[in-house]
Amino acid sequence: MGGLRLNAIAIDEVRDIFGADERLATKLRTWAEAAFSVPVHHHRRSSWRSPFHPLYKPNVEAPVLPLGWPTPNDVEDLVRGRYIEPDRLGRCWRLVNEWLTHLSYGWIEISMSVARLDELDFDLAAVGLPSTCSIKRLMVGDPQIPLRPAPGMKIGYARIGQVLATRRALTDIVPDERRAEADSVLDFLNSYPGWMNLADDLGRPVPDLFAVWQPDTIGTVPSTRLTSDQTAS
Repeated sequence: MGGLRLNAIAIDEVRDIFGADERLATKLRTWAEAAFSVPVHHHRRSSWRSPFHPLYKPNVEAPVLPLGWPTPNDVEDLVRGRYIEPDRLGRCWRLVNEWLTHLSYGWIEISMSVARLDELDFDLAAVGLPSTCSIKRLMVGDPQIPLRPAPGMKIGYARIGQVLATRRALTDIVPDERRAEADSVLDFLNSYPGWMNLADDLGRPVPDLFAVWQPDTIGTVPSTRLTSDQTAS
């Protein structure tokens, strides 16, 4: 079906991932290692040695990466802001989503196809939601990051002003007419005033909204929220 992931984070903090300074790069590497480390497979070594190649070792200890698993080279290329080849886009976005989990004030993923997203905006417009505050308007901004979307993926962002305007407009709609997905979006947006106060306490930029729609979601994931004792950066 696909999934729409919303991340509460300043767009400049998203851009800082690519070509990160040493302090941030260290955190990104640590999070990547914790999430995607693969244990070394310990194979039994044979006592046989080839007479033609005396130093040949037929069974060598080596990690086997699962299909689509990010590699250390992917981590370094993203952290340094390098070009990512098309065949690596999917697994590199897997890395970026993991990093956004740590860096964002909160995030949520909602199971939703592109067709359903269009249908949802149509339904909301029919009950009074202004077109300037549609759900799709939350992802019309160009993030201007070096990592391109993987095939079938859509990315975008909205500044805090658009986020708050959408929150007010959704709040004005009668709850029974909002639909379940819109309720999930509104519940997420309702956390923004608290996150704005938290940003001030932490000395971080106020959160914008960075959106990623992916065709290979694993289903709706409960939202996570950053609190005052969880300083991501």
